[in-house]
Amino acid sequence: MIRRSIFIFVTLIVFLAGCSNEPEKNTSKVQNPTNSNQSNEPEKNTSNIQNPSDSIRTNPQTPLTDEQILMKPPGRFAGSNFDEQKVQEALDQLPSDLTADQYEEELLLLLAEDYRFYMTTFNNFETEVKVNNERPNGNITLPTSKKLHISILLDASGSMKAQINGKSKMDSAKEAIQIFADKLPENAEVSLRVYGHKGTSSQKDKKASCNSTEEIFHGQGVETNQIKTVLQDIEPAGWTPIANALKSVKQDINPETTDSVVYVVSDGIETCGGNPVQIAKELNQSKVKTVVNIIGFNVDNEGQKLLRQVATSGGGEFTSVDNDESLKKYLNKAYAKLQGEWTTWKEKGEGQANTQKEQKQGVINITEMDMQILANKEYDNLLAALKYLESKNGNAIPQVRTQITERKNFAWTYARDTGRRLYNEVTKSGNQVYDDIKDEGDKNIDDLKNKKK
Repeated sequence: MIRRSIFIFVTLIVFLAGCSNEPEKNTSKVQNPTNSNQSNEPEKNTSNIQNPSDSIRTNPQTPLTDEQILMKPPGRFAGSNFDEQKVQEALDQLPSDLTADQYEEELLLLLAEDYRFYMTTFNNFETEVKVNNERPNGNITLPTSKKLHISILLDASGSMKAQINGKSKMDSAKEAIQIFADKLPENAEVSLRVYGHKGTSSQKDKKASCNSTEEIFHGQGVETNQIKTVLQDIEPAGWTPIANALKSVKQDINPETTDSVVYVVSDGIETCGGNPVQIAKELNQSKVKTVVNIIGFNVDNEGQKLLRQVATSGGGEFTSVDNDESLKKYLNKAYAKLQGEWTTWKEKGEGQANTQKEQKQGVINITEMDMQILANKEYDNLLAALKYLESKNGNAIPQVRTQITERKNFAWTYARDTGRRLYNEVTKSGNQVYDDIKDEGDKNIDDLKNKKK
C-alpha cells in the first residue's frame, strides 16, 4: 500500500514538471503579434532600449549662457503676479532633500523676473544717428543723384547795341553772365546759347536772323571761365527769336538730367512771329522738367507784360532790371537765397542730429535703469523665499544664496555695461553726423560768400 502511494506521488511530480516546462518551449518559438504592444512585451527587448539617464550622459546639452538664461520666460509669481502667501504655499510642497541647483531652479520657476524686453531692446538697438535732409538745389557741388542743367540764353538782337550809363546792354549782359557762370555748381552742366546774332535788323535779313540761334558753350560749371572767350566775338545784330531759342534748348539738355533751369536775358519781346509762351510751357511739361526764367533788361511796360507771360508759362519768374548793376544783383540774388537755404539746412540738420542722439541716449538710460531695478526686485524676492525655505527646513543653503546673488550681479552689470557701450556708440555717431553736417554747411556757405565778393 505504501509502495503504491509512493508510485502515485512520483508519477504526479513527473506530470507537473512536464506541464511547467511546456510554455517555455512555445514562447521560445512562437511570438503572438497581437500581444506585441502589451505591457510585458518590452521585457523581451530591454537590451535595446537606451536609459534616458544614459542619453544625458552620452549627449550632454550645451549649457545656456547668462544672456540666454535671462531670456527665459518669467516665473509663475513674477511681476504683478507676486503673492507671498502663494509663494510660500508652493515652497511647502518642495521636498526637503533637493540639491542646491534644484532649489535654485525651483525658486526661479516661481520668482524669475521677465528680462526679455530689456534684453531684446539692447540686442536690437540701432545706435547709428541718421539725418537725411534734402540739400538745397544748386549747391556748389551737387549730390551724385542730381544732374543739373543750366541754360543761359542771350539776346543778341540789334537793340542790345543801345547804351545805359555809357555801356552797351550787350557788354553789361556779357559781364553779368560771366560773373553768374563763375558761381554755378562746379559739376552742373552749363550751356550758353545766343540768338538773333546774325544778319541785321532790316526786313531783308529777318528770315536769316530769326533762324539764328547757336550754342557757343557747353561744359561743366568748373569750365565756365571759357565763357568770356566765346562771348568776345558776339555782337548785337538782328531780330529777337525767343521762341526759336527756347525750342533749341531741348537739344542742349542731357536725357539723364534731373533738374533743368533756363535764364533768358532779353531787352525785348519776340519779333520773329514765334510763340515763346507755348514753347516755355512745353519745356516746363517735358520729361526733363525745365524752369524758364526771364530777365528783362531795360524792357518797356508792354514788353514786360509779354515776357512775364513767358516766365509764368515756363514755371519760372520774370525779373525786370534797369541797368548793369541791377542785372548783376539779380544774378547774385540766387546765391544770397541759396546761402540762406544752406544755413537753414545746416541748423536743421544739427538740431535733428542732437535731438535724435539725445532720444536714443534716453532710451538706453531708461532701459538700463529699469533692468537694474528689476534685478534688485527679483533678488529681494528670491532671498526672502530662500530664507523661508531655510527656516522651514532648519538648515542654511549658502550655495543657493551665492547663486541668486551672482544672478543679480550679472543682470545688474549686464544692464550697466551694455547700456554704457550703446550710449557711447550713439554719442559717437551723433557727434559725427553733427560735425559732418556743420562742416558741409559751413563749406557751402563760405563758398557762396566768397563767390559773392
